[in-house]
Amino acid sequence: MRGINRVIISGNVGGNITFGPTPGGTDACSFQVASDRHTQSGMITAWVKINAYGENLVRLCRGRLAKGQYVIVEGELMNRDGVHGELTEVRAREVIFI
Repeated sequence: MRGINRVIISGNVGGNITFGPTPGGTDACSFQVASDRHTQSGMITAWVKINAYGENLVRLCRGRLAKGQYVIVEGELMNRDGVHGELTEVRAREVIFI
C-alpha cells in the first residue's frame, strides 16, 4: 500500500536563509519556520527546517523570503544523514507568503 507524505506548516521565518546549489547542481533554498502550539502549560515553539528546490520556487523565495515573514509551507517529509545522525526536514512544494 502506498503511503501519504504531506505536511502543511505555518509560522514565522527565523534563523538564517541560505541559497545555493545542491551537489547535483539544482537551485536550493533552506530556512527555518517557527510554529507555535498552545498547551495547558503555555506555548511551545517547534522549529522546522524547510528545503526548497528548483529554479521557480527558489526564485520566489529569493525575492520574497525574509526573517520574520509569516509563511505557509506545503510539502513532504524527507530524511537525510546529518553530522549527528539522521535528520527529518520538510521538502517544500509550495511556499505561500502572508
